[in-house]
Amino acid sequence: MAGIEFKIAEPESVGLSAACISEYINRITAMDIPLHSLLIVKDGLLVCEAYQKPYGRDMLHRMFSVTKSMVSLAIGLLAEDGRLQLDDHIVDYFPEKLPENVHPYIKAITIRNMLTMRTAHNKTTYKLEGCTDWVGSFFTAQPTHYPGTFFAYDTSSTHVLAALVEKLSGKELMGYLREKFMDAIGFSKTAYCLKDPMGVSMGGSGLMAAPMDIMKVMYLILQGGVYEGKRYLPEEYLKLALTKWSDNYAVGQTFEEMQGYGYQFWRTTHDGYACFGMGGQLGICLPDMNMVVVTTADTQGRQGGVQLLYDTLWNTILSGADTHGGEKHIQAVSDIPQIYLHGVPAFAVQNEVNARTILVDENEQGFRSFKLTFGEGEGTLEYENRTGVHTLHFGIGCNKETLFPQYEHRALVSGAWKNDNTFLIYAQIIDEYVGKVFMNFSFNEGYVGIIFRKIEETYYKEFNLFTSGKLQ
Repeated sequence: MAGIEFKIAEPESVGLSAACISEYINRITAMDIPLHSLLIVKDGLLVCEAYQKPYGRDMLHRMFSVTKSMVSLAIGLLAEDGRLQLDDHIVDYFPEKLPENVHPYIKAITIRNMLTMRTAHNKTTYKLEGCTDWVGSFFTAQPTHYPGTFFAYDTSSTHVLAALVEKLSGKELMGYLREKFMDAIGFSKTAYCLKDPMGVSMGGSGLMAAPMDIMKVMYLILQGGVYEGKRYLPEEYLKLALTKWSDNYAVGQTFEEMQGYGYQFWRTTHDGYACFGMGGQLGICLPDMNMVVVTTADTQGRQGGVQLLYDTLWNTILSGADTHGGEKHIQAVSDIPQIYLHGVPAFAVQNEVNARTILVDENEQGFRSFKLTFGEGEGTLEYENRTGVHTLHFGIGCNKETLFPQYEHRALVSGAWKNDNTFLIYAQIIDEYVGKVFMNFSFNEGYVGIIFRKIEETYYKEFNLFTSGKLQ
């Protein structure tokens, strides 16, 4: 069995508009939001499959909290097999992780509480510096409230559920899911899940998969868990998982995040539901339209960025809005423009600072010096820190695909003069750890103001910098 394969069709054949799909892409890129992929399936037909290079059909993408929805499906399958009950207390499955005196609020937490994000914690418990036992932290961290009372987003609860899946199944999370349904629907063989320091699959955020993988899973869910006449996902559990159990109106950061929460699935406007990962990783099901939309993106650092993805979807593709005309037909597979820095022509200061060392004031991040070197359409930033001397390549008027020094993560890097004394470098991390780094150099009378800002969850901490330097 090859798995789910979607026939390609023109959007107009299912009542959509190719021009409106183009308009969606144009609007998102006009807002400088890196849209890495856009996939649309309606009535079982693939009407759009677009990627931003170097992303493509076979390149894996960090899916962040979309992983949570996969863990939920695994829990449902275990429940269907009688391996657990949703109202079981989680402490009963992890006696080896419990402190001597377990807080009564921790004792009271059920698996259902964890699925609905109504645990006894109001934040993720393992994000304390130096924490290596992510699962254990869930049981030892001081609780903030009685479980089952209200919604509070707690990634550690899903991580513990992933550990539960691995404990009961005797398999890694992805291995169990592959066995139960992923292999049958054609989920990428190369997909995997990152691990915590103790080797447990990062059930809250670790899935590396292709956008088409998410499309296949969401389409299977849209079909009630049945593919080619065979049931792969439990019918009753799916109904429960997609129902609004938790009200998150008071704590939702955007309007779309206020629509309610099921079992690790978000409710949306338009009577839909979604798996949602940080940065714009979305699998949106709209049952009334028999439609699934998948995006991968990087909205980190943009307040309300994910809401922009949703709003633009509603206002273009779903509404039929077509403000700029556009193509009457769209290829099912096409390119999404890259985001890169746009600036102004080089100023005289470029010649003054080119290839000159900038010695910087003492700083906590350990940077000692920088050197900007400009060439035709590209340049380099050489810097010295505690780990040695490193070189970052960037494009001018385009992206340079390269490896970010030290971390060796793939990156798209561009640079541009933003005014007569300010040069900005923008690095988009496109590896297991998706994010961005901004590096700002402002020159004045031989002195240099340097501001670095990193927007990435795990690494690049030294790239939060605010200091001064002097040209040598």
